[in-house]
Amino acid sequence: MNATPLPLTSSLADSPTLNYRTLSHRTLTNAARPADTLTAIIPSVGRVTLKRAVRSVLRQSRKTTALVVLDRPDAAENVERLLAGLPHVLVLTRGGVGAAAARNLGVQTARTSHVAFLDDDDEWVSEKSAMQLAVAGADRLVSSRSLLIGATSRVVPEQLYQPAGSPRASVVDYVFDRSTLRLRRHFMQTSSLLCSREIALQVPWDEELPRHQDWDWVGRMERAGHRLQMLPEVLVRVHQGTQGSISRSPDWRASAAWVESLGAGIDDHARADFLTSVVARDAFASRAWWAGARHLAEGLRAGPHPAAVVVGLSGVVRAVSRGV
Repeated sequence: MNATPLPLTSSLADSPTLNYRTLSHRTLTNAARPADTLTAIIPSVGRVTLKRAVRSVLRQSRKTTALVVLDRPDAAENVERLLAGLPHVLVLTRGGVGAAAARNLGVQTARTSHVAFLDDDDEWVSEKSAMQLAVAGADRLVSSRSLLIGATSRVVPEQLYQPAGSPRASVVDYVFDRSTLRLRRHFMQTSSLLCSREIALQVPWDEELPRHQDWDWVGRMERAGHRLQMLPEVLVRVHQGTQGSISRSPDWRASAAWVESLGAGIDDHARADFLTSVVARDAFASRAWWAGARHLAEGLRAGPHPAAVVVGLSGVVRAVSRGV
């Protein structure tokens, strides 16, 4: 499936590529070494969207193995029927282990030099494997822009992580930024990530985290000395609003505990954005009014972006409208 290029306003120095058939040779001139091989690790509970995800892996211009890690062993027969005719490897967990543990099992099972991660409701553009392998090397983590597909579609992020000429900030500071009401300025998501299998084994996904697993993993990768490079091309299509994800349910308490565990290594303003736009919002949405007010006040003291405050207060509207 080819995406239709979307109109997008951005700076000339940091403009996304949407015409996949006419990608510049900038990233392909340093082609991946012939020895570099890739496995796409796809955690799943057997949703029908898995077929679309696997097809996108098999369409890659650089041969890529589709490895499905099924977290519902009782659905194995249905998944095999769903993927009939599509070459893939199917690995079963013991059931109910969650997305992080499924990804770790996928990394352990893979027998390629590199691994990449793909949610079972998302899909890759056909040049993703080739373009990311061309720059990954042995110790670098690679991401890209994504096309968010929902009621409307938009390309994210507007600003790449650590674009040339900007002051260095941690990757966690980058993803915490909520300077716009809609997620668009800063963005990073699991389905865009690729790295060598060796460093994925060295820095496994945290299997105890119910939320923010990708942000946590990328942050720990960075602290372990593995630099992140985000390509300006749009290489992933992220489908929003799908039901039945393998990821665990949102929990404001888990978000609060996680940001607390990060300690003092986060910029105060980035932390303020997270406390207001994530923790306070979700607490309000759960009608945990006192907790929402407390985290909102804590965030306000550190000076969040106005958009983060508005997003935080939207949790009140959500709770009232749902009549929870």
